[in-house]
Amino acid sequence: MQDASLSAAPSQNQINRLLSHYQAGRLGEAGALATSLTQQFPKHPFGWKVLGAVLQRTGRLTESLMAKRRAIELSPQDPDAHHNLSTSLRELGRLSEAERSCRRAIELKPDHAEAYSNLGATLQELGRVDEAIAIYQEAIGLLPNSFKASNNLGVTLAQLGRLDEAEASYRQAISIRPDAAEAHNNLGITLKELGKLGEAEASYQLALTLKPA
Repeated sequence: MQDASLSAAPSQNQINRLLSHYQAGRLGEAGALATSLTQQFPKHPFGWKVLGAVLQRTGRLTESLMAKRRAIELSPQDPDAHHNLSTSLRELGRLSEAERSCRRAIELKPDHAEAYSNLGATLQELGRVDEAIAIYQEAIGLLPNSFKASNNLGVTLAQLGRLDEAEASYRQAISIRPDAAEAHNNLGITLKELGKLGEAEASYQLALTLKPA
């Protein structure tokens, strides 16, 4: 006879309430509700996944690892769970482990654009810049509207001195998110290095307007 706790799951209303709190940035309420769900349904991964995300966003990174690993134990074929774990590992500086988690997410879901983007950032931090560029390009191919992939690709290209390509990547990022001060500032730096001083000044001014110093 099957243990009822194995099939017990939160109701759709509970799921919706938790997602509503989390997506609205009400992290205290989200954390309390996620904790409650892990206690009511300890063998269902949903509560653990959201709890891990809340703990990460509130700076409790080591605790977030525990919750995210529990989600993977309960749902080992879930690519999002592996990707979620990689973000905490990367933030903790455990880059080799983060790379493995990203690659596992991609293995389970070959079109997981966010995992590609996070893998690119991880490889960049590991100093494997050429690999990072290739991964960012794959991410953009999968999800052309990925601001993060386009902006990060620009940063990586700029580090290599490939300034024309970096400019194009930043402009692509800005076309996706025109209000992203970071991308305007990055573009300004690149334009200055290219000798396009008037355009650089305009980019800097826009960045300051969007995010005053």
